[in-house]
Amino acid sequence: MTLLVASLCAAPLFYFLFAEITIALNSNPSGPDARLGVAYLATWGGFLAAFTGFFLIWFLARYFLVEQYLRYLQIFDGIALVGWIALYLGWSDKQEYSLNYPDHRAVVEVEVRSTRSFLNGAAIDSILIPQFYGQDLSNPHPDRIREEGDFVILPWETTPISLKRWEMFVFVRNERVRFPLDLPKRPQASTDWSGWMAPSGDQDGPLPEGVRQNITLRYRFRLVPYGSQ
Repeated sequence: MTLLVASLCAAPLFYFLFAEITIALNSNPSGPDARLGVAYLATWGGFLAAFTGFFLIWFLARYFLVEQYLRYLQIFDGIALVGWIALYLGWSDKQEYSLNYPDHRAVVEVEVRSTRSFLNGAAIDSILIPQFYGQDLSNPHPDRIREEGDFVILPWETTPISLKRWEMFVFVRNERVRFPLDLPKRPQASTDWSGWMAPSGDQDGPLPEGVRQNITLRYRFRLVPYGSQ
């Protein structure tokens, strides 16, 4: 059992090592066929390396480690198992997951607010385009655009199907601006409207000029019984 666990824990290391070396040595493939070839080589060569590594570790441990260093090998097994489980949990937590509710559909309602001066006379839905981070069925509401004091507000909603994390993007003149949504992984109840919030400090690049001072967003999550609005 000690040999089996040690070999199983070590085999993925051979896979990743071979794959990373293959990709590094072919970092500038010319053309899509060459890139596909590198991907196939890294994948299938990695499996072969893992298979070879499994039996290599089994052989080396069986003939050189088991009798004298069995306790140390078992300690390695325990540390390796904990490490792989932690890596798997971290990886699975970042994967896209479905959002299904019995007899209900999930709805995320969003309102994007802009100052009149930022729009400079243009229609808000021609300047700002909301987009959900994940697979969804969006439902814009240009008919519900309203004005409140010095602000123009664009309502928008979507039915999320699957996602990796709760996040909205607003494209401001085709430049993407990130807004994280403070929701649990699988909300179990409808929420009230959030407060108006500025764009996240974590962006892909510098924010477009004037966005942080003039664009805000609020949201709420709803569980709507099927057949209801």
